[in-house]
Amino acid sequence: MQYTHSLVVKNRMSDSCALSKTSASPGTGMLPVLILAVVLCLLISPATAHAPSDIAITYNPDMHKLSVTVTHPVDDPKTHYIRGVQVKINGEVISDPPYKSQPGRNSFTYTYDVMANPEDSVWVVATCVNGQSLENHYDIPKAAHAAVPARTLPPATATSPPVTATPPPATGTTYADAGLFPLFGAAAVLLMMRK
Repeated sequence: MQYTHSLVVKNRMSDSCALSKTSASPGTGMLPVLILAVVLCLLISPATAHAPSDIAITYNPDMHKLSVTVTHPVDDPKTHYIRGVQVKINGEVISDPPYKSQPGRNSFTYTYDVMANPEDSVWVVATCVNGQSLENHYDIPKAAHAAVPARTLPPATATSPPVTATPPPATGTTYADAGLFPLFGAAAVLLMMRK
């Protein structure tokens, strides 16, 4: 009888050793899940939330109107939209209205009453409802021509002065960081690993 008992113990010990050699540790199985979660977060985040792709700024000094054209292509402008367009002149915020939707699915223009002077610096920041933003800069150009006393020419020789167009000043565009979505994805992965 004792032989049988020792045989049973011996079989049980060898079974537990075999299990410990074949089964993986709990952390090993989580590595593929972690990699998959990180890849999904990186793929999903840009598709669901993105900064505006362009901001065009023009100023009409005669009408004192600043036009801001924002390009932000979305599927549903009622749920994914530009929530704010902040306008600053020489560092001072002059307009920062909140929006609850965007007028179109791609590009749209907002017009602001602005008293800007030549050589003023205009900064515009457009922010998506999901947190990403785009910033653009525009310098108000100097007056194209100085006041010159008028001369009257005889009608036979009257000609128009040549039209010279001044090119618009170069503007710089600054893109914002991806936002908090990748951080939320990493936190979700860490929470999944603890479970």
